[in-house]
Amino acid sequence: MSKHKHFEVQRAGDVCVVHLIDPKLFDTLIVTELQDDLMELIDAEQPSKLVVNFASVTHCSTAVINSLLRAKKKLLSMDGTLKLSGMSSSIREAYKMLNLDGTVFQIYDKPSDAIEAFKSE
Repeated sequence: MSKHKHFEVQRAGDVCVVHLIDPKLFDTLIVTELQDDLMELIDAEQPSKLVVNFASVTHCSTAVINSLLRAKKKLLSMDGTLKLSGMSSSIREAYKMLNLDGTVFQIYDKPSDAIEAFKSE
């Protein structure tokens, strides 16, 4: 598992799993660094299947949504796909209220569920 400043990366076959490690993603600097690291990872590894796991995240600003949208756009330009997993009920509820769950983002309870979803596509 390789480690970056704000996440750890794990491979599960052809799926790249990014495990976020900061419990609170509010600070603008942290969110900007996270976005930069995520884009660097996508540029370097060019994963066709990427899962971002929120299991360690308890609070998150809406700026993270922008970071995820940029990552998704970049992946789509390379014929890649992004799935999210492990969100707390409050974070997932925010994504539902913004009509992002199941429309813009496919969100799963666990990374393993997202990996299985890739297998069935």
